[in-house]
Amino acid sequence: MFSITGAIAKTAATRPIHFLVVPALLASVAYLSIVDEYVPSSDGISYYHSPSPLNEWVHINEEQIGDFANCEHITLAPVRFRSFHTVPQLPNAISSNGNEQILLVDNETNLDTITIDGVTWKLTEGHKIIKYYEYLRKEIYKLQESFEKADNFDIILILVAYIAMWYTLIKVFLDIRKLGSKFWLAFSTLVSSTFAFLFALVVSIKLDRKVSLLSLSEGIPFLVAIIGFKHKVSIATVVSKSSTVSPEDVPHIVSQAISSHTLSMFRDHVVVIGALVACAVYANHLTGLRNFCILSAFILAFDLILVHTFYAAILALKIEINRARRTEDLKNALEEEGISSLVAARVAEQSSIIEHPNETNFFQDYSILSFKVVMSVGFIAFNVFWVGSSWMEGRSGSSLKIPETVTIGSDGTLLTILPTRFYVHGFASQVEDFVYLVLAKISDAIKDSLISKFLLFGFGVSIVSNIYFLNAARYQVTATHKLLENEMLKPAEVKENRKDETTFEALEMEVGGGKGASSRDLQECIAFLKDGKVKSLTNSEITSLVVSGKLPLYALEKQLANNARAVVVRRKAIAKLANAQIDRLPHLNYDYDKIFGACCENVVGYMPLPVGVAGPLIIDGKSYYLPMATTEGCLVASTQRGCKAINSGGGVTTVLTRDGMTRGPCVKFGSLARAGAAKLWIDSPEGQQALKNSFNSTSRFARLQHIQTALAGTLLFIRFRTTTGDAMGMNMISKGVEYCLHQMVNKFGFEDMEIISVSGNYCTDKKPAAINWVEGRGKSVVAEARIPRDAVTKVLKSDTDALVELNISKNLVGSAMAGAIGGFNAHAANLVAAVFLACGQDPAQVVESANCITLMDKGADGELIISVSMPSIEVGTIGGGTILDAQGSMLELLGVRGPHQTQPGANAQQLAKIVASTVLAAELSLASALAAGHLVQSHMTHNRGASAPASSTSCIKS
Repeated sequence: MFSITGAIAKTAATRPIHFLVVPALLASVAYLSIVDEYVPSSDGISYYHSPSPLNEWVHINEEQIGDFANCEHITLAPVRFRSFHTVPQLPNAISSNGNEQILLVDNETNLDTITIDGVTWKLTEGHKIIKYYEYLRKEIYKLQESFEKADNFDIILILVAYIAMWYTLIKVFLDIRKLGSKFWLAFSTLVSSTFAFLFALVVSIKLDRKVSLLSLSEGIPFLVAIIGFKHKVSIATVVSKSSTVSPEDVPHIVSQAISSHTLSMFRDHVVVIGALVACAVYANHLTGLRNFCILSAFILAFDLILVHTFYAAILALKIEINRARRTEDLKNALEEEGISSLVAARVAEQSSIIEHPNETNFFQDYSILSFKVVMSVGFIAFNVFWVGSSWMEGRSGSSLKIPETVTIGSDGTLLTILPTRFYVHGFASQVEDFVYLVLAKISDAIKDSLISKFLLFGFGVSIVSNIYFLNAARYQVTATHKLLENEMLKPAEVKENRKDETTFEALEMEVGGGKGASSRDLQECIAFLKDGKVKSLTNSEITSLVVSGKLPLYALEKQLANNARAVVVRRKAIAKLANAQIDRLPHLNYDYDKIFGACCENVVGYMPLPVGVAGPLIIDGKSYYLPMATTEGCLVASTQRGCKAINSGGGVTTVLTRDGMTRGPCVKFGSLARAGAAKLWIDSPEGQQALKNSFNSTSRFARLQHIQTALAGTLLFIRFRTTTGDAMGMNMISKGVEYCLHQMVNKFGFEDMEIISVSGNYCTDKKPAAINWVEGRGKSVVAEARIPRDAVTKVLKSDTDALVELNISKNLVGSAMAGAIGGFNAHAANLVAAVFLACGQDPAQVVESANCITLMDKGADGELIISVSMPSIEVGTIGGGTILDAQGSMLELLGVRGPHQTQPGANAQQLAKIVASTVLAAELSLASALAAGHLVQSHMTHNRGASAPASSTSCIKS
């Protein structure tokens, strides 16, 4: 059974168009059938008044009218004239209020047209809205009668059921909202159940088991409250979580989620359906209860079917939308970080491929949006067209009271109030007649047996062709993607030849005569350069242009339109210009397209660095393997020992205390008074809010938190602190800061302000500064671990008291004696640099990111309590070096690659916690080695290969 339900769900998720359109169309037809069945044509509302004048008017059902054949029968027709001027009262009007009149009519009265003072008023054609209104009035009267006859307990019970139903419906939205969907997924969950209700209602009507509206109004709240939507919410939760971490394709994720709930769904539905069927059999003589039980059983059956079809298709679309939005967000964030749009688009696409290698995207963004709009508008339009209400202004019926002028007959009076009629005249009437005539002709044409077949055939062809084109978009590369690939100038694949891999000849691209052809002289090459035909020259000839100074090194990519070939030519030119060989610097098998315009210029190759992995290290309850790029032996081994000791005590606990990247421009004024005025305005709530609005308008991700100012003479330094999502964010901040400064000049009254520099070293970026140590910059993290006494002794080969004393003497007193700023640690920069290099971070920002104070204390039972406080860790998981495949793969190892799907900034924050935890492990290990005197022996073991005792496992230079 599981395989069958999984296969059905997978098919629905693979072809969501089919499984959305078909149920929607069927539900529309079912809806129209139900309306026709439950909303019959209305001949008005009837009332009876007995001969006694003391009695009141009593509402009479249509079935009871025959009982009052002998009494006087009066018919009233409320009419309303659409006019800006008051219409004169008609002769047969018994009541008049402005343009609303109540006419006394009989069977011979013609109400299609009314002539007043030579002006003919025409009855409007659209009456179905009014029909619903009159029917609703009748049902309200019935409901009032039911309330009057019902016991108080029954009323309270129904009220409680409605409260429970609304609570259940609202809870669906609240639960789904936790998954990141604010409205549409919860709405689709309810739509699926609504479709099941419509289908079940049609089937029950066809089986001659019609349930009255009164029974529906009383029973549906109980059914909703009892059954609920827990299975659908649970399936959506599983799908949402799997879509963010699973590399599987969408149909597989959806089918697995539904299959995992098949047993519980079938069990619950079958039990309830069985109970309903038993109730229907047992209470067969109670028609209302029997019919409702049958209807409820059909609702559950159809709901089960729709979960595996319609709801599966909805979930598939939701995953696709989320993944497409994630790719688009990554592209936008990369562009805000200063990366070219072409590189950003390619990186975002490749990131999506890496995260979901088995994915086959069947929609582009515009297709998803168009589909949602078309489905919504089509469903509404289909029903609005059927309703056939007038295209003119709305026509709500009058709130009619029975006129006191109605006479009471000797045998009583039966009063029938017809539905309100609306009349128009003049041009408006002619236009509406024309529109209605056109619609009527179209309707007649559709009913024609021949034309209807052609229309049906055309509709089928349209559906098939649309499905074909959507599937084509799913399996083929779009024109936009092809254009992107052409613009990115993807380098030609070069097969590596091990024999010649260190020579330039392996990538020599001879053009024209091929190898062995005579080389052109310099003048000929210059002519090719002037004609824009550099690509047709050989590498050697292009190199001669570079060496002679005719072609700049930086222009090779543009002239050759091939980034890989530009690297080859540049290497040859550098070798000649510098009279040195760089053959041992590798350059093959590298994607230079990602570098060009993003990471580096004048590229001649790439620098391999050994990458080691320490761990696992438990951080906040989750295990991580820590990538470290370093050339210092013993660093990874030392961190590994620290991880082992920390894990024995339960791992690392981290706290993020602040998240805000800074940029501190410098501006100048002509006088101290003006500079002081600017400072006071910026520090005021008004200035803070004005600049915050200006800054936030420049980015989708950066949000201004606070502005801090400092005055030095007529120089004003302004420190903007902002969130930047998952990007490190310097470029997007700089853009926002520059805009704010221009707004101060052009809008906020500081026309005399001179912008000295967008970065005035008040940030402070890539330099040691007390402001970063005190105020923080980037992510501020505190990490703590508790090491059991046994682990201190057996793993670290040390003693708690010795470690505490060492830390005070070395990291606190020693650093204070040296006048350190943020350097109250053993070697935090060692680990920050290693992780930064491995994960594509900016190495220059190790300066402030390594700000750290290491504290140690002795806890209960001799345990060691160690913590590191790092107030300025500057990291990002998008932009910069993170777009490169190697560095990106290390972020993927940590589970923080790219932007976080539901909490922007969470990936970068987690990376900062990992950096702090890595520093904590290495600080612990080095301090232990120093306390035990293992430092020199450890380095001899790892760096020189000399034998050493087993206890000397790890230590790093301090």
